[in-house]
Amino acid sequence: MTGRLLALITAAAVTAVAAVAVLAALGGAASGCLPTPSSGSVRGFDTHQRRNAAIIVQVADQRGLPDRAAVIAVAVAMRESQLHNIGDLGDNNDHDSLGLFQQRPSQGWGTPQQIMNPAYAAGRFYDTLLGVEHWQHLPLTVAAQAVQNSAYPGAYAAHEPDATALVAATIRGPHDGAAAAAGLCGGTGCPSFTPPPDGSGGCAGLDAVFARARSWLTAWPGGRPVPYLSSNAPADLFGGYRRDCSGYLSMALGLPGPGLDTITLAARSTIITPADLHPGDLMIKPAAGGAGHVVLFAGWTGTSRSSYWGYEQSGDGGTHYRQIPYPYFGGYAMTPYRARPATTVTNENQRSHDAASSDPMTQRSGTRAHPM
Repeated sequence: MTGRLLALITAAAVTAVAAVAVLAALGGAASGCLPTPSSGSVRGFDTHQRRNAAIIVQVADQRGLPDRAAVIAVAVAMRESQLHNIGDLGDNNDHDSLGLFQQRPSQGWGTPQQIMNPAYAAGRFYDTLLGVEHWQHLPLTVAAQAVQNSAYPGAYAAHEPDATALVAATIRGPHDGAAAAAGLCGGTGCPSFTPPPDGSGGCAGLDAVFARARSWLTAWPGGRPVPYLSSNAPADLFGGYRRDCSGYLSMALGLPGPGLDTITLAARSTIITPADLHPGDLMIKPAAGGAGHVVLFAGWTGTSRSSYWGYEQSGDGGTHYRQIPYPYFGGYAMTPYRARPATTVTNENQRSHDAASSDPMTQRSGTRAHPM
């Protein structure tokens, strides 16, 4: 173990040099090619670790993958190598494992030279991850284990909070203190967002929003998505919330059950431009009589901003995390919103306006969109 830790320190010293070489493989110059988080953006990670995380995030972005893919990859690299590009450790080596993800040449991950290229290693990780069925819907530790086949599959989960914060900081640039936390949340001021008491920044509230949103993907008996039903009857609620679009979003945002309707969700939010959309924002059509709809925005699928990843509850299968054409399927008119603090508007209206008979997802025709 001592030799392995010493090798980690040595690897950290050479990673910066390797990272500069990697920029050419990514198609850019050393200045401006990769997002470079500041030393104060996420505590506990040195310059070399943050640079390696930036490479992992950049490869995901170039492939048009959602932030969730980068979070999984960074969490795995945290567990496998502490985000250091580890070379051959001799007697301390774990078989022939190398690099950020401890990939093995003998198992077909590539040559030693390829695996020691962080961009190549990240790309190979994503290649395998994308072959895992429904990887976007899986808990991080399950998706990671499907790629890594680790002897300790549960160990990845401990790194998810740090990986989420590090990916967010890498994407959005330097942040510090409580203002940093709001910045990492896209400035949402979302109802469940609370800056960490130590002023260290981070986005624990937004992490919780997405964790709750993901939970309904497998929460129904048999590990299935929670089915759609627009009803306030106590026997029809799930975890105290309506099973329609606005009840689901109320649950994800941490609002009281059985949930607000789309009109009230819009009233307690502020309209923003598409360019201002960040993960945690909302796409809403506020309408009465069941014509409204709401989606939790999870990130653009690529730089063209023609589609995005979103969490929603709809009549065509219940809870979804999927790729959605902007602004919505079939050109359905939806507007970007940013939630204001929970004290802005009282929970005055808890009736549902999202009946399945008029839900846009049940009305549109054509092929369903699925995450890549």
